Amino acid sequence: MSEFERVDKRSLRYAGRRAELLAAITDYVVEHGVLELSMRPLAREVGVSHASLLHHFGSKENLLAEVIENMRVESIPLDLLADPGGDPLGLLTEWWSTRMDPAALPRFRVMLEIYVQAVLHPEANERFLARFVGQWLTALEKGLRSAGCPDDEAPLEATLILGQVRGLSLDLLATGDRARVDGAFALFVDGIAAKIERWRPAAT
Repeated sequence: MSEFERVDKRSLRYAGRRAELLAAITDYVVEHGVLELSMRPLAREVGVSHASLLHHFGSKENLLAEVIENMRVESIPLDLLADPGGDPLGLLTEWWSTRMDPAALPRFRVMLEIYVQAVLHPEANERFLARFVGQWLTALEKGLRSAGCPDDEAPLEATLILGQVRGLSLDLLATGDRARVDGAFALFVDGIAAKIERWRPAAT
C-alpha cells in the first residue's frame, strides 16, 4: 500500500467527536487570537490533518463562526424569543454581568478580533455577521415589543441598545476601568427603563 493510500490516523482522532474538536480549536483561538490564524498550524496544534480540518469546517471563515457560537461570548438572550412576557432589562443586565466578568473577557476579545475581520471581508463572513448582528437584533426587537415598544420603533431601539452595549464592552477591554463602564451601563439601563414606562400606557 502506498503512502497516499494509507489512512492519516490524525484524521481519525476526532472521528465522531466534532464537539471535542471544536472545543480544542476554541481553546487555541482564545490563547493565540485570530489575526494571524492559519489553518495548517491550527490543525497541527489540535492534532488533526489539514484535510480533516477542512472536512469538518470547510473554510477558516466557517470555522471562526463556529468558534464564536461555541464560546457563546455573544450568546443571544434566547429567553427574549421564548418568553414574550419576560424581563428584557433583567436579561440584558444578567448578560452584562456574565459576559463582562474578568474570566470571560479573553473570549470576548477574540470575538471582537473576528468582528473586525468580518467587517473587512463581509462577503466571506456572512454566517458570522448574520449571527453577530442579525440574530441579536431579532432577539432585542422581540424583547422590546414585549415591553411595549411600538413596532415601528423596535428596530431602531434594538440597534441603539446593541451599539451601546458593544461600545461599552470595547471601552472596558481598552481601559479596564470597570467602575466607570459599569456605571455607564447602569445609567444606560435606567434610560431604557424610563422608555418602557412611557411605552406601557400606550400598550394597555
